[in-house]
Amino acid sequence: MPETAHSRRDLLLALQPLVALLQQELTLAGIAAPGPPPSSITDFARWYLAAVQGLELSVASAEAHAPMSRREVELMCRCVLSAVDLREAIGLLTDYCAMLHPRAGQVRLTTRGDVAVFQLDSLRSVRSSAVSLVDITGLFSFLQLLQWLGGVEFPVGLVRIGPLQREDLMPFLKLFRAPVLAGGEQYTLEFPAAHLTRPVVRTRAEFAEFFELFPCAVFSNPAHGLAQQVDALLSAAVMQGRPIPTLEEVAATLERPPSTFRRQLERRGTSFRKLRDASLAAQAQRLLSRGDLPVEQIAARLGFSDASTFRRAFRKWCGTAPTRWTAEHADAD
Repeated sequence: MPETAHSRRDLLLALQPLVALLQQELTLAGIAAPGPPPSSITDFARWYLAAVQGLELSVASAEAHAPMSRREVELMCRCVLSAVDLREAIGLLTDYCAMLHPRAGQVRLTTRGDVAVFQLDSLRSVRSSAVSLVDITGLFSFLQLLQWLGGVEFPVGLVRIGPLQREDLMPFLKLFRAPVLAGGEQYTLEFPAAHLTRPVVRTRAEFAEFFELFPCAVFSNPAHGLAQQVDALLSAAVMQGRPIPTLEEVAATLERPPSTFRRQLERRGTSFRKLRDASLAAQAQRLLSRGDLPVEQIAARLGFSDASTFRRAFRKWCGTAPTRWTAEHADAD
């Protein structure tokens, strides 16, 4: 089987938890599923779009206002095509949503140092699992739009998916391909602020194809999907203070036998060890740049037995000692 076929099969398997979650919410809302479970990535996009639209109409019945129409969503997306860069695009999104208050919810952008925080408040009066899923899809739609405008799938450092506690975050880890936290008050995306100056590269001629399945044409770059899911799981463990998962644990979470998981990574020119080292190196730099944790605590959070072992690993990853990297980073800032 060629690599493309392998990748698409793997992605479809990865999407099954999200399909199951949507089916569960449709059943609870008394809504008929939009056909049988999808058997291809394209089928999934159409199925997902129909399912979410059905849930959104159901959710709106509990509110005093209807949701945004598909035409209003289209006009919003066309509006931001006129932006020069992503910062201006987010400003236009903010203004557009304010014009449709409260049906469009409320969006805003803040920055914390070199991190941009995009926040969505749906302004709903009712909280439920269906409302949460619709709002998470709304957050995901903004991410899809911004990445399409900039012509690149820029990295997301952290996603917050609102107030409901969820035992299983896997569907959302696979959807956003980033660390996901639930249980807070906000729906947010955190990404490098440097991407705010990324120019809008898309044109009106490209819009129709993009919008046909917006925002449900997920995993547009299947060749990197598995590696990103692994990184998301490892990064989430560090951020949540949990033990770093082993290869066997990650394979089990991704619903693959360890041997199959290894082969799939090999076909993509990588390995679990390489992905683990890259993820831990990135998290080590993030924790060091905060400046509020000693090396010993960082070593423990990253799963090292002692600070000396961490220092050797960090020198191998970054070519310098943690303290020197911190000093150089502070000078650069």
